[in-house]
Amino acid sequence: MELEITALAFGGKGVARVGEQVYLVAGALPGERVEAQLVGRRRGVVEASARTILRPSPWREPDPCPLAGTRCGGCDFAHVALGFRELAYKAELAGALRGGPEALTAAVREAPFHPSPWGYRLRGSLHWQPPLLGFFAPRSHWVVSVEPCRVLSPGLVALLPVWAEALQQAGLPPGELRFLEDLAGEKRLVSFRGPAPKSLPPLPGVNGFWWSGKRGYGERALELALPHPLQVPLGAFVQGNRFLLPRLWELVAQYVRERGVRKVLDLYGGVGFFAAAAKAGGAQEVTVVELSQLAAKTAGANLPDARVLPVAAEVAVASGVLEGQEFVILDPPRGGLSPAVRHAVGEAKAESLLYVSCDPACLARDAKVLVGSGWQVVRAELFDLFAGTHHVELAVLFRR
Repeated sequence: MELEITALAFGGKGVARVGEQVYLVAGALPGERVEAQLVGRRRGVVEASARTILRPSPWREPDPCPLAGTRCGGCDFAHVALGFRELAYKAELAGALRGGPEALTAAVREAPFHPSPWGYRLRGSLHWQPPLLGFFAPRSHWVVSVEPCRVLSPGLVALLPVWAEALQQAGLPPGELRFLEDLAGEKRLVSFRGPAPKSLPPLPGVNGFWWSGKRGYGERALELALPHPLQVPLGAFVQGNRFLLPRLWELVAQYVRERGVRKVLDLYGGVGFFAAAAKAGGAQEVTVVELSQLAAKTAGANLPDARVLPVAAEVAVASGVLEGQEFVILDPPRGGLSPAVRHAVGEAKAESLLYVSCDPACLARDAKVLVGSGWQVVRAELFDLFAGTHHVELAVLFRR
């Protein structure tokens, strides 16, 4: 059937209406007329995919990845041209932020946008389904090889068929290969998640290959060449865009420097990325809270003069970690703040806080509580950390 696309829903699907019926159309953009193939129905909404673009949008990428949406399920925004990503992201965010304060919506509407080049992924997961190594096909658990791939570094793409052959010859059982690269894409570590292998074969271009952290060879961590070099071990979280990590770093360092901030709390600190940026900006007292024992231990090594608490954020705020802090940094998991942390941060007497989020609905929920507790939205910035997908990172600054 033919549909007119009038808007973009969060999740990257085009919105069409026929009478009272709402259609969500994958691969379609506002202003387009498409021939759609119906896929199913969910909660009264008809799911569809664009089969033929009858009238294309100016937003449409003229040379999209040939694998996206048909063979590979990884990039659901590959059809959006680079110059129009900001408009597309802000269009889908308008609905996702609807439950939050108007000040947040206004800040996002005016937010500067930081685009990303291709080849940005410095960490990720590849699925191994002998003899194929790659990503899942759309809406399935079948693996497809992904040469070429625009989100992986060129060096990694060139290695994928070589790795697949080595894994096949070694008889490695089906599983998942998680990779971590340095900023230059010259060093990489790999871990295998799956049944215990008889052995791990040598992989070209790999500095360390491990199974469950127990068996393997080579290095277990690599260095990110930031203004304060950071060690990152396999299995620890770090933002995955090699080109925008320095911009996120400077966002924090510049704010600390300009405001003369002395005391900083990084409440979901990982290996100490934001804390190190604050230190580079001139912060004198830095506290890192991180539940992962591996990441907390690494944060302590990266920042030997910082206070590192290897506990959950809920435990830390209950013990009074927010007291006396001037600047609080929040980069929680996708689900956002828990009720206990949300309440504690809302009542905190810090001068400012930075909330970094990849889930706008959870951010809107938390921001509503923060604004209701007296915090004010100052500004927002958008980072294209997941270029090619509908996901976008928001950094929102609040002040008392």
